[in-house]
Amino acid sequence: MAVTHDGFHAKDGWYFERQGDGSVKISAAVDRSTEVITLDPSSWASVVASMSAEGEKAQSCQRALAAQLPPES
Repeated sequence: MAVTHDGFHAKDGWYFERQGDGSVKISAAVDRSTEVITLDPSSWASVVASMSAEGEKAQSCQRALAAQLPPES
C-alpha cells in the first residue's frame, strides 16, 4: 500500500495533516508502518487538550476544538 505523506512532519517520519472538516490525518513514512488513521475533530481536540499544560478539561477541549475549525465568513 502506497501512502501519501502530506502535511506537517513532526518527527521520525510521522506526519499530521489537518482535513477540511477539522479532522486530522496521521501517517507514518517509516519502514515499521504504512498505517494511516484519521481522528475526528473531537478526538483531535481531546489529544491537544490532554497534551496541554492545563490538561484535558471541558474548557481546554472546547478551545482546542475551536482552534481547529475554519473561521466563519
